[in-house]
Amino acid sequence: MSIFDYFKMFRDKSVNVTCPKCSRIAQQSMHKSRKNITMLCPHCGYYFRSGEC
Repeated sequence: MSIFDYFKMFRDKSVNVTCPKCSRIAQQSMHKSRKNITMLCPHCGYYFRSGEC
């Protein structure tokens, strides 16, 4: 891992995302939201993508 990867890790912010199943709000990585990567709801364990909401 290069030094630029470490800087990116610290620069990445969190956003509030609403789970489509339980409707609870959780903080997820902005990187996951932008890249449409599958996210896991910490409350109910439902897997979803930000585009499905």
